[in-house]
Amino acid sequence: MERRDFLTGSVFAATAGLALDACTPGSSQLIPLLVPEETFIPGEESWTSATCFECPGLCGIEVRKIDGRLVKVEGLPAHPISRGGVCARGQALPQAMYHPDRLKEPMAKQSDGSFAPISWDTALDRVSRAANDAVGDNCFLSGEGHGHRSEIIDRFLAVHGGGRRLVHAPFPTGRAHRSLLGGTPVNYVISLGAELLELGSSPTGFARDLTELRQGRDGRRGKFVMVGPRLSLTAANADEWIPARPDELVTIARELTAAVVSLRPEDEAERAVLSEAFVASLDGIEPRANVARLAEEITAHLPAVAISPPDVALAPVVESLNTILSGVARPDATPPFEPWLPSSGDAPTTGSLEEALDDGVSPGVVLVADTNPAYSLPRAERFEQWLDGADLRVSFSSFLDETALACDLILPESMSFERYEDAVPGGVAMPMASLTAPLLVRPLYDTKSMPDALIEIARRGGHESSFPWTSYEEALEEAWAGLPIRFRDALARGGWWGEPSSPSLDEPPARGEPMPLGPHTPRRADGDAQLYVYPSTAFGDGQSAHLPYLQELSDPITGTRWGSVIEIGAARAETLAVTNGDWIEVSSDARTLRAPAHVTPGLHPDVVAIAAGQGHQSFGRYASERGINAFSLLDNTAGTPTYVRVRKVPS
Repeated sequence: MERRDFLTGSVFAATAGLALDACTPGSSQLIPLLVPEETFIPGEESWTSATCFECPGLCGIEVRKIDGRLVKVEGLPAHPISRGGVCARGQALPQAMYHPDRLKEPMAKQSDGSFAPISWDTALDRVSRAANDAVGDNCFLSGEGHGHRSEIIDRFLAVHGGGRRLVHAPFPTGRAHRSLLGGTPVNYVISLGAELLELGSSPTGFARDLTELRQGRDGRRGKFVMVGPRLSLTAANADEWIPARPDELVTIARELTAAVVSLRPEDEAERAVLSEAFVASLDGIEPRANVARLAEEITAHLPAVAISPPDVALAPVVESLNTILSGVARPDATPPFEPWLPSSGDAPTTGSLEEALDDGVSPGVVLVADTNPAYSLPRAERFEQWLDGADLRVSFSSFLDETALACDLILPESMSFERYEDAVPGGVAMPMASLTAPLLVRPLYDTKSMPDALIEIARRGGHESSFPWTSYEEALEEAWAGLPIRFRDALARGGWWGEPSSPSLDEPPARGEPMPLGPHTPRRADGDAQLYVYPSTAFGDGQSAHLPYLQELSDPITGTRWGSVIEIGAARAETLAVTNGDWIEVSSDARTLRAPAHVTPGLHPDVVAIAAGQGHQSFGRYASERGINAFSLLDNTAGTPTYVRVRKVPS
């Protein structure tokens, strides 16, 4: 054989081998070039507007693609919330897209507990029949929800007889005060337990607001005060941190309200908005020295705002306080969507998962999306028992997490970059809605968006009149027809928003009437220390723990990576003869956990703190069996403090 013929044949064989290899399952490097999913110029980048759904912030983002592959996420400068900023969780989104443990097709549980692939037709038919058979006994369990995604869920339940819409969010954010300075400017901000830079309504937006608060306007420089149990990232960025146990926050809020009212000007116009019932509810409340000082500062630097988590006991007190703090609370401006035609059936009842567990009545069909209660619910065995009583359990998880493992069917949802989605952020100073579309021609795997799956399930069950659309894209396009922007233009822009309102500091604010403060008795149980479980800067409540980029990210306060620590105060550590890195044991009535100690002066002396997010039993190779699950230590009664015993583990 001639040398030239030999080389020609070798090149041909090698090229054929590469081409064939590129067509085999699992090959990923050559497919974008040999089998392009969209038209692109090799090596040339493109940027697309989208929305980040990794936390409740709902920030606008720009996604960079090269050769049809997502490689980078940045903030969208024109977006009213993110304003060009993006957090680490948003930057890690491409890892979720190309995660090696993503579920690639529907799965059905077998008799031995394992999962095997199943076709979408078979899976959707099974759910459709079960939902029609369990009329009025269906249940949809989700996180806080957003946009028309929530309306599709409610519509689905309605056509199947009502049923129940349950919510489980370990760290609910609510919708108030998403943007502090976008509407009414403020001079003073006080957070009562709200970790705004860890998992607030918008950590990125609040960071921008905090910068503007301190830059000064007309010679004014605002102040930010954090009241809470731990020197968190939020507290470390405050002008002042005041240590307080979690169970003290309601008492402090009541004392602050009483102190502010006592300092109000003694004119009839000011007093008119305070009803006799409200004033009477403040009788007998004596503020402590720190609180009295804060009240003097606040009243000297109005307008001001107080922020808290949407706790059932704390939030009403803070709402009343804000009503008298120069009327900074702003109603949300709802975008003028085109309403869908009314659906048949009864509206579902709404409530929390904890309330349903207390009822003890298991539904016929349970559908779960955007939440993982088998991991994050205190005493999760109650949820598992409730779930066992259902006739059919369906998860829309993209990963085999703890809740998905307990289900009969897993219908993996397409990632946020592969589906149509919208969101209506609350608490901003303008009407706005975010919108995103698939950034690829088709999903990487055999997946569907949850709304698309619900539409198809309902139509298969004979409910076409209430679900006249063949896709969620059609449903969104119909709803967005009411906005003063074309649907395709909104997709290109990343959404729609109007003009912000910016009243002057000198304008008299509108005020409502504060609600009377109800009775409150601080509860103190016997125990060694009060447990404080806080949202992780990287993982939130744990839903981002499967991303290795975030596992590698050092916690800004403890420096922890790829694991967990138990934070204890310096005084308690000295009593126990514990130093940094020593293993300690924390025990509650629910469970006992062990982890290395992180000794810190930045903790209330009566508190032990653990970050949420780690300790997954099942959530992909990067999160499973790593660290400890702090939720498992908590008591199951909402609003009741959990007290724990701490001891040093003998070496």
